[in-house]
Amino acid sequence: MPPVQQDPGSFRDPLSRVFVGEDRVVRAFTATGKADLDAVWSRKSIAGALSSGELIESTMVDPAAVGLSGPWVAAMTHPRVPFISYPYEWTFTMLKDAALLQLRLTRRTLADGVGLKDATPYNVQFIGSRAQFIDAGSFEVRRKSDPWYGYRQFCEMFLYPLMLQSYLGVGFQPFLRGAVNGISPGTMRKLLPASIRHPRKGRLTHVVLHAAAQNRFADTEVEVKKEAAKAGMSAAVLDATLRKLEKLVSSLELGDTKSTWSEYTERGHYIEDSLDEKERFVRDAVASKPRRLVADIGCNDGKFSRIAAAHSNHVVAMDADPLVVDRLYGALKGEGNEKILPLYVDMSDSGGGIGWRGRERPGVFDRGAPDVVLYLAVIHHVAITFNIPVAAQLDMLADFAPEIVIEMPHADDPMVRKLLVNKRAGIHDDFTLEEFERLLRDRFDVRSKMLLSSGTRTIFHAVRRS
Repeated sequence: MPPVQQDPGSFRDPLSRVFVGEDRVVRAFTATGKADLDAVWSRKSIAGALSSGELIESTMVDPAAVGLSGPWVAAMTHPRVPFISYPYEWTFTMLKDAALLQLRLTRRTLADGVGLKDATPYNVQFIGSRAQFIDAGSFEVRRKSDPWYGYRQFCEMFLYPLMLQSYLGVGFQPFLRGAVNGISPGTMRKLLPASIRHPRKGRLTHVVLHAAAQNRFADTEVEVKKEAAKAGMSAAVLDATLRKLEKLVSSLELGDTKSTWSEYTERGHYIEDSLDEKERFVRDAVASKPRRLVADIGCNDGKFSRIAAAHSNHVVAMDADPLVVDRLYGALKGEGNEKILPLYVDMSDSGGGIGWRGRERPGVFDRGAPDVVLYLAVIHHVAITFNIPVAAQLDMLADFAPEIVIEMPHADDPMVRKLLVNKRAGIHDDFTLEEFERLLRDRFDVRSKMLLSSGTRTIFHAVRRS
């Protein structure tokens, strides 16, 4: 087998590590980790999760067979996730579905005498619109008086972000992107104070009392395990807690019904012939050869993502409006679509890596290159609204993918004129088709281009220069 390399984000679990190869992922275990695995892996709850696809496919292998030695005495292989995503790129409903998956697995394994060591959304990935638990090293035998060790983490990284958006209408994504460990109980108590106008379900138990308990134990030598044992932390008590959490999470709803782009599609600016031409152009470009992964930046309702999905293995559909992406996710989930992964990504502020040394969770452009990028009806918004030069956008695209399909609105395009209304005269005089083509040809070879019937937009299929 080809060699594997340790994932730079895998180091927090002392008992296992993740290694990545070209076509597979390997999770390796120390002797203690192997003992945990051997004790639980044949349980019915684990088999059921594997069978349903809620737990990632896992095959036991000899570590030596994948080039591992040293402390690694056991290993298993998993298929590679088509594109890794992180919770700060998910929408409200995606995080909610991931939380409910975590709770379901925790309850089912609890009934089987199995405990989960943690409860982080980084243990969940989306295969298209389907949430899947990927950390096969999270399971261990549960002792009778064990508390749920993942409770605080669940609150900080699942429950509090969902509460923040459901109760206050504040997007959780900047909080999770700014702090790899989530929102602390003390911070959440300040964000959801007693003076809040309406009572909020779950605030007293999971925020106020949780924050008080953290303060109580922060500067003492009290052993939490002993305290939990005294409190009678039986499986029945934990299951009741988990069941109430499931009910609470299920009750949380996204209150937003309208956003900047939710009622808008740039396709309204096209005459019917232009839209048909654009669809054919995109289809021909993507279908010109086999595609493993396509990225659709500025996907809106996913129309062109669906066209790309018909001619590729997988599509990452990105947009800067979380409500638009949430609606797309709902539609894809209703279809059972596992080819299109919808993500909230703001191109003007997409961010780099976060966590330890900025490498634990790589930036969105550092997690594997797509074969082709669709960049349709985007460049003028990013250039004029956010003052990110056309040249900088083309540099990003050239670094990200070997091929692009890009649409350039002309200076007289109605949307360009609208965006320029409140801009200082003259500062975007270089936003012209001629200057765009010059910059494009510096970086790419143009395979084909088409002036759409509207007369104010040109679309290009281009290949990066070697």
